[in-house]
Amino acid sequence: MASPTSERPGLWGNPDFLRLWAGQSLSQFGSYITYFAVPVIAVTVLNASEQEMGVLGFLLRAPMVLFLLFGVLADRVRKRPILIWTDVARFALLMAIPLVWFAGALTIIWLYVVIFLIGLLGTMFQVAYRSYFPFLVPMESFLEGNAKLQLTESSANAFGPAIAAALLKVVAAPVLLIIDAVSYLCSAVAVALIKRPEEKPPPDDTTAGQVHKAIWQGVGYVMKHPLIRPLAISSAVFSLFILGAMNSVYALYVIRDLGVPKEWFGAILAGGGVGAIIGALLAVPMMKRFPLGGVLLWSMVVGNIVLFLIPLATGSVWIVVTMLVASQIVAGVSAQIFFVTNTTLVQTITPPHLQGRVVASIYSLGLIPAPLGALGAGLLAGAIGLRPALWIIVTIGALVPIAALAGSPLAKLKDLPEPAHS
Repeated sequence: MASPTSERPGLWGNPDFLRLWAGQSLSQFGSYITYFAVPVIAVTVLNASEQEMGVLGFLLRAPMVLFLLFGVLADRVRKRPILIWTDVARFALLMAIPLVWFAGALTIIWLYVVIFLIGLLGTMFQVAYRSYFPFLVPMESFLEGNAKLQLTESSANAFGPAIAAALLKVVAAPVLLIIDAVSYLCSAVAVALIKRPEEKPPPDDTTAGQVHKAIWQGVGYVMKHPLIRPLAISSAVFSLFILGAMNSVYALYVIRDLGVPKEWFGAILAGGGVGAIIGALLAVPMMKRFPLGGVLLWSMVVGNIVLFLIPLATGSVWIVVTMLVASQIVAGVSAQIFFVTNTTLVQTITPPHLQGRVVASIYSLGLIPAPLGALGAGLLAGAIGLRPALWIIVTIGALVPIAALAGSPLAKLKDLPEPAHS
């Protein structure tokens, strides 16, 4: 494990982590600008139809199905070169959009290809990045490091789209992608400057040439471990019902059924970003002061129960907006406390040779169900109405994950367990 290299406290004295953090911070802000700019380009520059927007959204998320395959790759090769070259490739791809636009040749097909490849590289980067972190950071600093990384991601989520919206008043949407492209290049340089040598992982003779067996080792570890299994089940249910189902009809419910002016919708969503920043700042003090199991369980209880404010919202516009903003802020705070604590626990109890596959398995369970939930929510809302559908979605999506954690050994866990070894 790495150790701090100066007298400054914690990870502020670890220059290699600071390089990784700096690159991640720049890249995250750039990414959220792109998430804002790409739909704007499709609608305002290319006059995309509803069907074309659906295809664009699908292509952006489709690479998620490869999380498990990339987990195997991350456990078998050096991770730092993956981080560098995926950043360099994303720089080149994103720069192509404004250049083709300047040449007057930008089409929806161009956007399809670039967005799919960006998603593919981003999926590969995310798995390698999360499994590289335990190599670079000493175990006693996992909590601090995860909190710092999550703080910048939450800040990017909260302020990135707002920055992009402000820039859109002075530059064309395709030009915004140059910002993200440059951020990827800066991230690649920052990671390239990391000095700690990384040895190639030893070969795994038990799964050599058998990718399916290697994948199953990671999935099997997740589903058999008494502490990780309830986290994975909770994540899958939450993804299906809340991230997928609820979020897919949220805008329609707020603007059409509740009558909230569309100009206020962005401010409601911003509450979640503000809450996430607060949660990332509170995660370390909470975990140091209270039992680990209690932090996990009660952050989920508070964050999930507050979601009932959404189907309960009624009354004047001001009352409705207050209820929705409150749900966004509290859920944002709770989600970040849970995420930082959860990530630190999983990194600690996962053997080094399985870090990539365990990360990939958890991401798969946490993200792949979302598109299915979105499809089901549309059908359910069409059949019984938006508010009744939301009552069903929130009840299952909020309460089942709580029950999964409350009935598991996690609820009684006081401190981080002993670290796992290969």
